[in-house]
Amino acid sequence: MPHPAPSRAGQEAELPEQVAAVIAAIETDIIRSRILPRTRLIEDHLMEDYGAKRHVVRAALLELQRLGVVVKPRHRGAELRRFGAEDLTDLYAMRRVLHRAAVQAMPLPVPQPRLAAVEAALDTHAVAARSGDLIRIHRTNMAFHRTLFGLCDNPYLAESIRLHDWLSFPARAYGTADQAALAQACEEHAAMVTALRCCDRKTLEAVAVTHMDRAREIYSEKFLTGIASAPA
Repeated sequence: MPHPAPSRAGQEAELPEQVAAVIAAIETDIIRSRILPRTRLIEDHLMEDYGAKRHVVRAALLELQRLGVVVKPRHRGAELRRFGAEDLTDLYAMRRVLHRAAVQAMPLPVPQPRLAAVEAALDTHAVAARSGDLIRIHRTNMAFHRTLFGLCDNPYLAESIRLHDWLSFPARAYGTADQAALAQACEEHAAMVTALRCCDRKTLEAVAVTHMDRAREIYSEKFLTGIASAPA
């Protein structure tokens, strides 16, 4: 009996082109460290920066708030989510649980058509990584994860992983523009696909968990150790 689909509220919305373009611009500025944790996202400034109308900027911020990237603390406007040390520990503990559960649920061997889809997602991200296009790298990375963890055949688990990918974006974004971290991510993607081909669940689980570590370390170095600090 097929699983019912997760609620529409947890899925990426079909967004107008102008709204999607502003979201992509904000994501790119986060990756480039032009927008830092707790940076105020003021509508007038965003309208000027991105040449967008107020209703477009407002819709983009609402979508990013829905995804957990943007928060609106009481008595403050929209700002990029900032993680403290405890928040980061809790978030990544949950991501590890989800990734392990997905790998344990994957039927091995993977049917060839589904393995081919993961291999295609791997290649697409590798091409993006060589292009230097930051938003393309970010989006194809998420697509690879979505395809890989979708092999668990549990739509609720796969959707939870996708949502936590977005929730963690304000922390892991800075690894996208780091060439060493990006090269490591590509190598780890390839290692996970190799483990899939070999039906090596133990290696796949180990890499799926440690794959998150470098981007988290970069965030901690930038914002939690005094090397750099976000604006209050």
